[in-house]
Parts: sequence; C-alpha cells; structure tokens
Amino acid sequence: MSTNNSYIKVLNIPKGLIMSNYGYISLKALRLFCSFFAIFNFVNPSLSAQTALNEYISPAIKTLQFHRSNWPLSYPVIRLNSEQQLTLSFDELGSSTKNYQYTIVHCDADWIPSRLMPTDYISGNPINPILDYSYSFNTTIDYVHYSLSFPNQSISPLISGNYMLLVFEGFDYEKPVLRKKFMVNEPMVTIIPYIRNRMHGLTTASMQEINFEIQHEGFSISNPNEEISVSILQNGRTDNAITGLKPRFFTADLMDFNFTRETEMEGGNEFRYIDIRSTRFFSDRVEDIQYVDPYFHITVVPDYSRNPSSYQYRQDLNGRYYIEVDDKDNIELEADYLFVHFRLYSEKPLLSKKIFLNGALTDWQLNKSSEMSYDPSINAYRKSLLLKQGYYNYQFLALEQGESSAELFPLENSFHETENDYLILVYYKNLTDRSHRLIGAELINSVRRD
Repeated sequence: MSTNNSYIKVLNIPKGLIMSNYGYISLKALRLFCSFFAIFNFVNPSLSAQTALNEYISPAIKTLQFHRSNWPLSYPVIRLNSEQQLTLSFDELGSSTKNYQYTIVHCDADWIPSRLMPTDYISGNPINPILDYSYSFNTTIDYVHYSLSFPNQSISPLISGNYMLLVFEGFDYEKPVLRKKFMVNEPMVTIIPYIRNRMHGLTTASMQEINFEIQHEGFSISNPNEEISVSILQNGRTDNAITGLKPRFFTADLMDFNFTRETEMEGGNEFRYIDIRSTRFFSDRVEDIQYVDPYFHITVVPDYSRNPSSYQYRQDLNGRYYIEVDDKDNIELEADYLFVHFRLYSEKPLLSKKIFLNGALTDWQLNKSSEMSYDPSINAYRKSLLLKQGYYNYQFLALEQGESSAELFPLENSFHETENDYLILVYYKNLTDRSHRLIGAELINSVRRD
C-alpha cells in the first residue's frame, strides 16, 4: 500500500507502529481501516455506477458448493443471529496452494450493493484468509480442496438481507475468483404458500402458479406497495427469477399475493441425470469410459428432446449434485476429475436460439462455459465438462436471441405435475432504512407438503 508522506512519516519508531500527524498508529489498525475503505470504495454505488452484482466463478475454480453447513443440498440461506452457518468449498487443479481471502458485501433486493459502510453490516474483520485446505491423493489429477464456514469468530453479518461472498487472491479484491449470493433472514412475517397447476390452451405445456399470503401481525408495515418487494426462485435458478412483486391487496396484518399470471413459471420436467461415481463400471447413462492420459473420459448416452412426450415421474435432485466415489473413504480428496461428454441430438440447429447445458454442474450460468455447440457431422449439440466424480442432475435450456431468461419447453417440455422447489423471499425497506431487510424466507415444494 502506498502512503502519502504529508500525512504519514516513517521514522525510527517502535516495530509495528507508524507515525502520523495524530501520533503513533499500529500497522494492524491501519490495514483494518484500509480494508474497510477499499471494500466501500469498490462496491458502494454512491461512488460507482449502480450496477447489480452477478455471480461469477473463475474457470480455475471447480466443484464449487455453497450451502447450509451439514446440509449439502440446501440453499444458502441462514437466520440472523443464530447458530446456523454456511459452508463454501471448491477445488483448484494443481498441487500448489493460493493465498485466498474472502469478504462479504451487503446488497439491496435487486443485488445492487447497499449504500452502507462495511462497519454497518460486518462484525469483525472485513477481509479474512481461507486457511482450511487439503491436497488430493490417489487421483490421476492433482487438486487442492479449499473450504470455509461462516459466520465465525472473525466475521459475521450484523443485519439481514442479500449478501455477496467474494473470494480473491493476494488481497486483489477488484479481481475476485468467485462471487456467490447468499441470504440472511430475520423472520418477521409468516408466509402461507399455495401452488396451483395451470394448463394453457390445448398444448401439453403446463405452468405452476405460486400463490401465497403474508401475515405480519406485530410487525408494522405502513405502505406495503412501497415498502415490500418479493422474489421467487425456482430450483436455485436466477435467470428466470420473479422479482419486484407487490401485494395484490392488503389489510392491516395481511398481504395477498394470489395472482393469475404474475407468479407463473414453467413447470418443466424432472431433471436428467448422470452417475459417474465409478470409472470401472458403466452406470445406465454411461455409454463409454476411456483413459487418455491424464484424464478419464466418460461419454454420456445420447440425449434427445423430450418435446413432445408424456410426463413420467422420476425422483431427482432438482438440478443439484453430490460428490461421491465408489470404494474410496475420503470423498472430498479421493474423488477424481473426469471429462464428461454430452450430446443432444437434433436433426438441425434451432435457429435464433442458443442451447445451454444447465444445472448446478454449470453453476446455473448461461455463458460460454455452459453453451453447447452444434456438430452437423453427427446432427447433435455437444458439450464437454470436467467434473468431479459423483451423481449429477442436468437439463437443456433454449435461450432466444435478445432474451435473458431461458426456456425449458422447447427441449424439456413442461408439465404441471413436475416436482420443483420454490424459494420465496420477502424484502422490507421503509423511508428511513438505508438498505433492504430480508424479513421472510420460505422454501416450498410443488409436490411435497411438509
């Protein structure tokens, strides 16, 4: 860090201290102040364009998982001031370790960084090192496995709302290797959901309508249309999220969100799957296994469009995956990395549409890393991914040119019977608040009624 000589003069002073115009300052305190100021400078919208932060994962990062601690298939939502923690884990190929640090950034309901100083929402140090890492063994490919659990003694959120977790190397916070969203909930309301299935016209496509009421007895909301904003996420996807919902009508202690079209989503289909827990035995969706130094190559049984088709129930993970390997004890460090080759047969390319391999295996992203390419020599879309051994769900999405939300119907079909998770998030901000609070979070299922 460079210093201004008019304010800080380096003299013959005790070790660990520097002298300013105001006396001695510890280097630790100065670094802490600079960390807060740097984060504020980097993310605060009053100092930069008011742009929403998107999730990002560097190509160097593999098998990123982010969930409630000890609940690997959960969503990254925790309760404020509770014992609940989140766990982040990821791999980096190679055998050398990196000097990774992390911080958290508070965001509004639309994921624009809040107009807050880090001291307003962080208890503890704003920047902390990732100290938990281990080396793979008994694998054909070397990698380093990193993990982190928080809130912890070094850092914890002070307020509810949306947060972005940033991980960067060598304190280069302007170039994070990953950004991941998480939510901190302070439950002040009760969400009463009801999912209704809808048929449109004479087609086989079906929609699921997520209706609900919000009870807030004991929590004052003066102007719900101005102070309340609701978002709905399906299976963790963000490209098709419903955001900015306002109540259809409200009374003193209740808000009604029973709509006809505003809360509809494609029901979609049950996810496809691939089991790559073994490199010795062929699972039912594996066509071929070969070893070409230094990688194993898995060829998946060809996929086809499921439109038209009839609905068939199959239990799935709603697009997620879990890491597992046959005949190994330490799954995190002994699971190998394999090149997995997918093919989606189509007599001709879908004009004006991009096709994506979608799910947690591609971090739900619609980008070059998940986009499939058409190979006219075999009349199929192709995509190869480097995946850690385990059991994976996936689906194929079609994105029309100029659109930001991809469709399930063209390749997966859509049925009202399909089992889906829906996460309802209730945000609150009155005239005196400087940021959105998350006052309600409810995970519901279109089939299960727990």
